[in-house]
Amino acid sequence: MFWGLFFIALQFTVSLSSECVCTTVPCPVEGNNTVIMGNGNANIEYVYAIHNNHEVVISASGTISPGSLDHGTETTSCTQKYSRMLEDDGNQNCDAGHILANRLGGYGNTPINIFPQNASSNRGPYAQFEGNIYDCMKTGASIGYLSWVFYYESVDHTQPYSVLYNANFEGGTCKSLRSQFENS
Repeated sequence: MFWGLFFIALQFTVSLSSECVCTTVPCPVEGNNTVIMGNGNANIEYVYAIHNNHEVVISASGTISPGSLDHGTETTSCTQKYSRMLEDDGNQNCDAGHILANRLGGYGNTPINIFPQNASSNRGPYAQFEGNIYDCMKTGASIGYLSWVFYYESVDHTQPYSVLYNANFEGGTCKSLRSQFENS
């Protein structure tokens, strides 16, 4: 009896570690995943669903405040491997894209805040959009309300082909921001 239970526990542990390459931080689970980041000043809820036997982000929303700015972290080798595990375009050249940007307070060492992102989009228009949010928060906005919607070709795909990003602000003079980014 003891060996049977030990074997089941061992199988469960092995299957978990093969699904999530990061073992020292929480990995996404199907349903809601909330992460407080940015020195406690960013609160984002992520919604994950199962695609091709992997958890993938479907949407995210939450708030940031000026105190979250510049309190994020860079990606790690673990989250880079995690991102490549989800990249399904065959190229294995994606960035481990922060959902909530590093400079806005997003943690790069937390797989829940990472998705496989086209490198040119991540370093180009997506980064510029994040810069606009950063500037709004620096110049008078007291709260930023952020939301993302991730689009997939089907439930067989684990890399979104497009991301819709919205930002609204309380305080300051910034207008609402909205953009859709191709991710293929």
